[in-house]
Amino acid sequence: MLLELRIQEFAVIESAAIEFGPGLNVLTGETGAGKSIIVDALTAALGARVTADLIRTGAPAARAEARFGVESRGPIGRWLEEHGLAEEGGTRGGDDRCELVVAREIMPEGRSRAWINGRSATVGMLRELGDLLVEVAGQHEGQRLLRPQAHLGLLDAFGGDTVETQCAGVGELVRLRSELRAEQKALVDGERDRLRQVEMLRYQVDEIEAARLQPGEEEELSSRRVRLSNAERLSGAAAAAYAGLYEADGQAAVDRIGQARGALREAAGLDPALGALAGRIGAIAGELADVAHDLARYSRGIEADPEELVRVEERLDLLRRLRRKYGETVEAVLDYRDEAASALARLDAGDARASEIAATLEELEQDLTGRCARLSELRREAASRLEDGVEQVLRSLEMASTRLIVGLGYDSDPAGLLLGDRRVAVGSDGADRVEFLLAANPGEAPRPLARIASGGELSRIMLALRHVLAEAGGVPVFICDEVDAGVGSRAAGSVAGLLAAVGRKRQVLCVTHLPQVASLADRHYWVSKEMSGGRTRVRVRALGPQERVEEVARMLGGRRPTQIAREHALELLRRGGRS
Repeated sequence: MLLELRIQEFAVIESAAIEFGPGLNVLTGETGAGKSIIVDALTAALGARVTADLIRTGAPAARAEARFGVESRGPIGRWLEEHGLAEEGGTRGGDDRCELVVAREIMPEGRSRAWINGRSATVGMLRELGDLLVEVAGQHEGQRLLRPQAHLGLLDAFGGDTVETQCAGVGELVRLRSELRAEQKALVDGERDRLRQVEMLRYQVDEIEAARLQPGEEEELSSRRVRLSNAERLSGAAAAAYAGLYEADGQAAVDRIGQARGALREAAGLDPALGALAGRIGAIAGELADVAHDLARYSRGIEADPEELVRVEERLDLLRRLRRKYGETVEAVLDYRDEAASALARLDAGDARASEIAATLEELEQDLTGRCARLSELRREAASRLEDGVEQVLRSLEMASTRLIVGLGYDSDPAGLLLGDRRVAVGSDGADRVEFLLAANPGEAPRPLARIASGGELSRIMLALRHVLAEAGGVPVFICDEVDAGVGSRAAGSVAGLLAAVGRKRQVLCVTHLPQVASLADRHYWVSKEMSGGRTRVRVRALGPQERVEEVARMLGGRRPTQIAREHALELLRRGGRS
């Protein structure tokens, strides 16, 4: 609900602060008093197009600020949360409501600045928020009901929970279908790359597997290559060492050690300490004997084998090539083989996934086709009820020959969903394309609402639609700017009754010249012009009970109402329960 509108230096309004209430709020005054300027200021605060000539002459800038009370958990509250603009401190009064303040300042060069809850915002953000807050039915406004893209949502809201639940189910299936088709496309688009990767990985895995690598193998082969390359030298060294221990004439180390041991053992009788030393020499002699035997075995076992050396060199060369390609060590090459094998398994699973996606898509599209068909059926039923409801209201507004037609159709799409014998485009809200059309006279072809020429006719149609859609759409504020244009005296009461009825569901702000409308208002504001200091100023003030009688009488009988006009005005107010 709009709580307050503050206007400064806007057109001919120097300063105004208007507090609005729930229900039907009317603005009345003589022609040219500035009533529509108040509506212009509100729409400017909500992102409407503005120009520098809206700035009051001599003022540095114009400003319009609107304060709303909104549901913190509704669409507007969610929008504020998503944009980080929710009011600090949360709800007020514990009833899940919070305040929202939007403001716009117009600069002399035509630029403007905008704020939402005191934080800088773009004009585009104001427009988005304005679409959630206010709907304008005027003779020249591009209101939401004129935009075909809004008609589907309005019809669904009018259709109630059954339609919206079915639509939500369709939306979920469309989302899943989109995800599966994207994955399917990625698999198809990447098939050539996948095949290349499979071929490369399979070659790499096979190459490493064929080598039958063993951890530590390279070190052992390197040692074997050294021995094979130096077989003669190593054999000679071992033989010489053995000879030095056992075979040297008169100089064999074992013999000399034996002699030393024997000498100590003979002298041990004289000094027992020499016996211990003789024992230690004996241990050394035993160790030398073991070494000599090992040298003999080593010398016999090592021999030059050119063929084995070639095999070792070839194996080491293979290991070097694999290490250059796959890792710094044999262990790293084996790790790479394991990773490549895992990647190969995942890629091989792509074929199975493609088949799985195709089967899932076929099943999902069958379900989606049935749900879209059912949703279309529910929408046609809702459209019929909406057409009947609007026709009844238009009859009371002396537009009995005018018919609203809710056009439903499909848009063709070769890659879309098969409905009947056609492939049609399907979105998150189903396959239906909806547009409200109007046949203004019998025999005339229906036309889009936006192409209706008569401003007064358009305003009444908007009012009829808003009345029937009162429970739908969710926009809390409905603005009627001179909705009475072209309305005859017989239809005036019906227009007033409809505005009052809408006011019981939504807050209504109405600029009107109809006394019947003014008499049913919950709040009545009088707009007037006055001259002061050679400047024109606009004043806006709420009327008390007696002042309302005078203003309604003026609307009935001219600038100087008669007593009869006053009595008639009082009767209208009494009949509407406003006096």
